[in-house]
Amino acid sequence: MSVYQECGNAEKGKANTGAKEQCLEGIMTKPVVTLPDFKFDSIADAKDITKWEEAIAAKQMWPLYDPEEITTANTEDTFFEGRTQQYKTANGKKITTFTSMLGLCSHAALTTFNGSDLRLFEFTEDGKVKGVKNDDGEIFGQAVKLNIGKRLDPTADRPSSTLVTINYLDYTELEQDGAIFIPDFRASELYGIFDVHLVQVSATATNIKVRVLDGCAGGGGTVNSLVSGDLVVKDLTGATQTVTFTAPDSTGAYTLTGTGFTTGFTVELDGVVNVAGMSYEELEPLSITVTP
Repeated sequence: MSVYQECGNAEKGKANTGAKEQCLEGIMTKPVVTLPDFKFDSIADAKDITKWEEAIAAKQMWPLYDPEEITTANTEDTFFEGRTQQYKTANGKKITTFTSMLGLCSHAALTTFNGSDLRLFEFTEDGKVKGVKNDDGEIFGQAVKLNIGKRLDPTADRPSSTLVTINYLDYTELEQDGAIFIPDFRASELYGIFDVHLVQVSATATNIKVRVLDGCAGGGGTVNSLVSGDLVVKDLTGATQTVTFTAPDSTGAYTLTGTGFTTGFTVELDGVVNVAGMSYEELEPLSITVTP
């Protein structure tokens, strides 16, 4: 019987310490999570807002909500004190908590990330982004797992809120391979996908009028920025129909003109659509009711 065990050498050469000033990043102002395998191919791509918008539309990336009351909850390594030396018994953990002031819809969306393995980019108050770079120059977020707390009801001096805990899976990622860069856009220009409801205004055999309302309950504003091709009509078999698109009128109603429309046809967005940097996806297709 034999035992096989590999031991890593922890010895490191001392690095040069000359520095005239320190490049210190600011506090996190917007967390953005991605799928574990998402990456930018280069720093140049990571600075380009169109690359971020493409990733959001492809549901590879999700901007989260503004963090308030950010707290560091790190733990230190623990050791057993032997007679002649110390023995590490557990690695410390890197943990950050923050509170976001959220309504019910946003809290419900946030809970879908609970316990998931993700990667995290952090936008900071001084216009930078914190990430990780590998030897090939590819840019990743830090590996994390999120814990989403219960929603706290409002009080007389505080809005409703949700506590988010970021558990960094490897605290050395940023320390040893960190990439802190200045993108060509501001964090405030980056939006997640907006849920929308389609509401029938009228429908005949040749004309369908619909309004598009944002908000998870359709109680938000009217979306008036969609363009031709963003709205599609499908027949009872799911086949896409040829229609003429007319921009919304003063009430926000789009007109789709064609032939042979019947009750049960559906109107929906053409997947996730992006208009002027804003992405939209309908919660469910609209089934129309045709009237003479």
